[in-house]
Amino acid sequence: MKPLEVLFHGAAGTVTGSCFEIRSESKVIIIDCGMFQGTRTLEALNHEKLPFDVSAVTAVILTHAHLDHSGRLPYLVASGCRAPIWTTEPTADIIEPLLLDSAKLQVADAERRNQRPDRLGFAPFVPLYTADDVATCLGQTREAMYRTWNDLGDGDGFRLWDARHIVGSASVELRLSGVRILFSGDIGGGSAIPCPSVELGGYDHIICESTYGNRHRAPVLISDRREQLAVHVEDVLKRGGNLLIPAFAVERTQVILEDLASLFEAKRLGSISVFVDSPLAERITRATLRHRHGGFDLIDHPNIRFVHDTAESKKLNSITGAVIIAGSGMCQGGRIRHHLLHNLPHPKARVLFVGFLAHGTLGAVLRDGAHHVRISGNDVPVRAEVKALESYSTHADRSALLEWLIARAPVSGSIFLVHGENESLSTLANDVRATTGFGAVIIPELGSAWELRPGRVAQNVGAPRADAKALIAPQDWVSGLADIESGLGDRLRALPSDAARERAVASIQRALERVEGQ
Repeated sequence: MKPLEVLFHGAAGTVTGSCFEIRSESKVIIIDCGMFQGTRTLEALNHEKLPFDVSAVTAVILTHAHLDHSGRLPYLVASGCRAPIWTTEPTADIIEPLLLDSAKLQVADAERRNQRPDRLGFAPFVPLYTADDVATCLGQTREAMYRTWNDLGDGDGFRLWDARHIVGSASVELRLSGVRILFSGDIGGGSAIPCPSVELGGYDHIICESTYGNRHRAPVLISDRREQLAVHVEDVLKRGGNLLIPAFAVERTQVILEDLASLFEAKRLGSISVFVDSPLAERITRATLRHRHGGFDLIDHPNIRFVHDTAESKKLNSITGAVIIAGSGMCQGGRIRHHLLHNLPHPKARVLFVGFLAHGTLGAVLRDGAHHVRISGNDVPVRAEVKALESYSTHADRSALLEWLIARAPVSGSIFLVHGENESLSTLANDVRATTGFGAVIIPELGSAWELRPGRVAQNVGAPRADAKALIAPQDWVSGLADIESGLGDRLRALPSDAARERAVASIQRALERVEGQ
């Protein structure tokens, strides 16, 4: 019998692009098919041909709705995959508006690129997928219950465990060719999720996320988190600025709105205006509320207004003293870029990050202290304050990840660490190696393949992509160029004389000529 293999097509050495292929003699299972987010070089992978035979896929299992896990599912279907896509009921409900919005952006982006003068004569840019592809994808979706085995034939099957990351999120336990594998998906914060002890432990291999594998966060009560948010709101509004909160439409926006509604209800905050500038966020909020019990009315709250069309969004440019929540959370796209363009130059404004920021994203550049950034071709000075509230993270930190793994020991084969950047991966790997009850710890590279056998350490049977290390670099040439372009004029003008400025420009020209001549 052909040994089982796992191939890492995403989230290997990087946080995003989740996609794992498990091949047995008779089946091909895909866990997640998400989008890459980060540098332009990394994001270009979204448009590559999928690195497996899509027509041979037996089943797709989706851990949760976030785009870095679900965003390429319509592309998978458009490429010829006809397999069922299994996920939980809440996730199936949420991905409909999420993927339809993504398709709309794909089409609009293709049209914009094809209209650029510098693309005249080139082959037209084709969207990754369309709304029709999304409809086909949704038609292949099947719902699975937590803790219930789903038969894949020949004694193979899978079941889902609540991962407590976002509503509907799941870990995937897969039994294939006599090998028992657990895919963590994204794990929620706090203590390890309690499950019947008889069900846990004894896995042959675990593929575990490591997003915050190098961070310790002190537990924060919801009441304390809400107070922290209230202080940020009050600080900015007192001085007449706007508070911009970049937030993903799925989960993060709803949690922030719950906190603001609670603060209004308790009279902790006065009657201020909160604008949610994301039509998608409203649709996701409605879908999410169908799967939550209790809580506040976030749709018709008197202080919360969902912004719908572009004209209404642009009107926010003329207001001050408001809270503006818009996507995306990493500032790579969406209406938040429009608001950053207009608010970053103002010292009275504040940008408040409430989630993970991958290397190479505009959000990470701002967090790391950039004085100028490029947004939609504009050189924007950063005079606004930039702050972060980590208490909103829905990812388990270093100790919680280790606790989650310990609760699932012993592991007789290997633990693969994925969904992390270099420091997070290496830190968590050292922690696991120092803990009893585990086999080998492996940090796979993008494109690598590993043979999985029961009770034995995984063996590398396929080399990674030749460009694997370059793809996960914190910066690529595009982001490096943006760094040079940002504030270049100001830096040249700050030089002591025209002669100094001319020498600097001549030096840049000579450097380019040397490279061109190589």
